[in-house]
Amino acid sequence: MKIKLIKDIFRILLFTFAFLLLPSLLFAQTKAVWVRPFVGANEATRKDAAQGRDFIRRELEKIKRANLNTIYLEVFWDGYTIYPTLVAEQRPFAIEYGTADASGKGWNALQVYLDEAAKLDIKIHAWIHVFHQWNTNLGGLKNSPIFSKHPDWAMLDKSGSPLVKVEAEGANRDIYKVFMSPSNKETKKYLRRVVGELADDYPRLAGIQWDYIRYPLQTGEAPFDYNPLTLAQFQRETKLDAAKLSAKDTPQQWKIWQDWKTRQVTETVEELGAVVRQKRPKWEISAAVFANIEENLRLKQQDWKDWANKGYIDALLPMLYSTDYARVESWARDFRRDVSPKTKIYPAFFIGHFYDAKQRKLDDRYLRITEKYKFDGVGFFAAQSLTDDLIEKLAKENSIK
Repeated sequence: MKIKLIKDIFRILLFTFAFLLLPSLLFAQTKAVWVRPFVGANEATRKDAAQGRDFIRRELEKIKRANLNTIYLEVFWDGYTIYPTLVAEQRPFAIEYGTADASGKGWNALQVYLDEAAKLDIKIHAWIHVFHQWNTNLGGLKNSPIFSKHPDWAMLDKSGSPLVKVEAEGANRDIYKVFMSPSNKETKKYLRRVVGELADDYPRLAGIQWDYIRYPLQTGEAPFDYNPLTLAQFQRETKLDAAKLSAKDTPQQWKIWQDWKTRQVTETVEELGAVVRQKRPKWEISAAVFANIEENLRLKQQDWKDWANKGYIDALLPMLYSTDYARVESWARDFRRDVSPKTKIYPAFFIGHFYDAKQRKLDDRYLRITEKYKFDGVGFFAAQSLTDDLIEKLAKENSIK
């Protein structure tokens, strides 16, 4: 009788402990959102540090109300930073989202985000574009802080153009991206300096995220990278002329060319990660990637499976961007299968794909994927789509599982 009583008491205590621990476990799970600073802010707000701080504070409070605990803050893109820098250039007021005057000096938006987020117990990760570093809506390459000084860093298609036309679509169909060449040693050196400066100056960051760490989407009509420096390097290493290769006519040599390009990206992941590991070993290194590994290798040379196996990253965020839930679940299932168990997975969803703002309708199947496939969190793109109604829905207890 006593033994049975002791067992019953033990079971009750165990259940109570688990019940009390559950909320902390749920909160510990990464619930992230991407933030581009000052979306919707006018130039007057960006010019005035006090107004800018108020804008940031309200934005963070909104994110907190949505029961989200992590922000991927865009700090480096188009060759510009949102903080004072000795390595790159701070984004000017004249350009949307900028925080610096004509002299290149401005206030430190990244530091304000860190200060205000700390008050709300929100983690900030630095979100940086790696190879994609210009958009033509800002002008030609002569306007770029990177390519105006280093035109030889640009990735080129077979015709010699740096413009990635195949990725221009929808409202941005007349805007073309420009990428830096992953094989260029000076490009990699520059990126290591950018990452090193962040690690040295902002120890309160919780991590760093690689975005656009890939080649552009490549079709048979628009392959990359035919920069003369890239072609020369490939020929030195393989004795092959990439300009004369094709998937149809020389399939074996073509595969050597594609594998070589994949290695250039993977080496960059390794090198940038090494900078972080050495300077900030507690930071979480993550990467936003496309979900299908075979398609990635064929079209973008992005081998996240290899990165995970080799421990170059801590977390992957597969961008499961589709309104077709069956496709999303298929991607999620395959990603769970393909990724090393030691690597965290946070499925990423485009908010407009699972939430209809006009009808205030939420497809909560997307929110259940993390629980269904035992993922480690979730990511939402992006903060500007967090309406009051969606915030209320996300804030409900156990709404994200």
